[in-house]
Amino acid sequence: MKPKTIEEIKYMRHGGKILGKILKILQSESKPGVSENELNQMSEELCKEYDVKPAFLGYKGYPKSLCISINDKVVHGIPSSYTIKNGDVVSLDYGVIYKGLYTDAAISFIVGDKKDNKIQSFLDIVKKSRDEGIKAAKNLSFVGDISYAMEIPVKKAGYSIVKELSGHGIGYKLHEDPYILGYGKPKTGTRLRENMTVAIESMINMGSSDIYIEQDGWTIRTQDKSISGHFEHTILITNGAPEILTLG
Repeated sequence: MKPKTIEEIKYMRHGGKILGKILKILQSESKPGVSENELNQMSEELCKEYDVKPAFLGYKGYPKSLCISINDKVVHGIPSSYTIKNGDVVSLDYGVIYKGLYTDAAISFIVGDKKDNKIQSFLDIVKKSRDEGIKAAKNLSFVGDISYAMEIPVKKAGYSIVKELSGHGIGYKLHEDPYILGYGKPKTGTRLRENMTVAIESMINMGSSDIYIEQDGWTIRTQDKSISGHFEHTILITNGAPEILTLG
C-alpha cells in the first residue's frame, strides 16, 4: 500500500469525521423497540445529508448499507426486521466513501438500562485491544507490532480472538494490504510508513473463538452462542502518535 497524498488525507479526514458522527447518531438511536432495518434506513439518510456514499452497499453483493451484529453475531450481520431488545449487545460496523476514498469504523455497546457488568467488562477489553493496536501503529513499526499489542489484553482477560478476521489497509478500496490480525509476533509482517492509512479492528468472543457463516453467506456467529464484540477505527500513520480519522 502506498502512502496517501496530502489531498487524499484531507478527503479521508473529512469522510472519517462524518463516519464518526453517523455512528454516534446510530448508537444513540439504537433503543429497545427500534428495528435493524430502521437503523439501516437512517444510515442511508445520514449519508445523503452529509454528502457521502455508504461503502458497504453492493460490496461483493452485500444487500444493505449497515452491518449490525447483535449478541452472538460477530460481524457482517444483515439488517432485518428484528427489533432491538433491552440488554442486547449491538455492534454497528459502517463505512463511507468521500471523493472516492473509504473510511471504516465499528462500535459495540449494550442497549437500554439492563446492564450486565460482565458483558460490559468484556466490551471494555475488546475496545482496549483496538486502542492498544492503534498506539502501536507508528512510522516504521511492523504490522506484527500492532497484532501483538492487540493480543495482550485479550489473552490476559481470558477471552478469544477471532483468528479468521482482521483489520486492513484502506483508501481507494475498502480492503487493501496489509491485513492486520488481532494476534501476532513483534517485528513481523509489513513495515508501516508515514501517511499510510489502515483500519485497526478487534473482533473478540467471550467464549470460544470458533465461528460459522450463516446461509445468507455474510452473517458470522459464534459457534457456542457466546457474546461477541467489535471495535474499529481508520487511522493515519504519522511520525508521531497515529491520527484517528473516524472519531466524529
